[in-house]
Amino acid sequence: MKAIYLSFLQMLRQMKQDVMLMVIVLVPFFAGAVFRFIVPVIEDLLTGYFGMKEILTPYYELIDLFLIVITPSMFNYVVAMVILEEADDHMIAYLAVTPLGKKGYLFSRLGATGLISFPASLLMAALFSLTNMNKLTLIGIALAGTIQGVVVALLIVALSTNKVEGMAVGKMAALFSIGAVAPYFIAGKVQCIFAVLPSFWMAKAVQENASPALLISILLAVLWMVLLSGKFIRKAIT
Repeated sequence: MKAIYLSFLQMLRQMKQDVMLMVIVLVPFFAGAVFRFIVPVIEDLLTGYFGMKEILTPYYELIDLFLIVITPSMFNYVVAMVILEEADDHMIAYLAVTPLGKKGYLFSRLGATGLISFPASLLMAALFSLTNMNKLTLIGIALAGTIQGVVVALLIVALSTNKVEGMAVGKMAALFSIGAVAPYFIAGKVQCIFAVLPSFWMAKAVQENASPALLISILLAVLWMVLLSGKFIRKAIT
């Protein structure tokens, strides 16, 4: 446990040396402030101008969902950048043969970040939520979003050889969250094209207050994580 703790502290020191990564960590807070304080003002302006009762209000749940999901995604994006830097410096292979070991290294990067992301997502919802989301749904979404964040990191590391490529892949990995839009903007069975994405079922769970959809989103996120873990280990650790 001490080795994992020291490895995690080492990662934090690397993050502090990169201003861009530190800014990315703060993105959820900036986004939350915009969602909570700017969006309602825009809604008032739009409804007043067009003489309508509501325009953006029906999508407040979707905005809250994105806030919850963006937190672990940003945190894990930063971790992925650190991992790629360690790979460039040939540090990963060295750390894997120390008392830290392969599993310890993975936990100090992805596991520890997940433990932080989960309560951070709940905190973001408590501070900036626009709706009163069901508590069970909120916890489930935060859990699924946390696992999906790990998937984002795995994708970036598995498909990139350096930080420049990692930034490009990170943009592609952001598409994992696009599935949340489908239930709100796409009618009929066509929306099921996005059913392979955990975010699609997260949106279904929020929209319909449906526990089965929530469970599917969590299981699907776990499946993606398991499928990508092997490639991550083969590329980053060996």
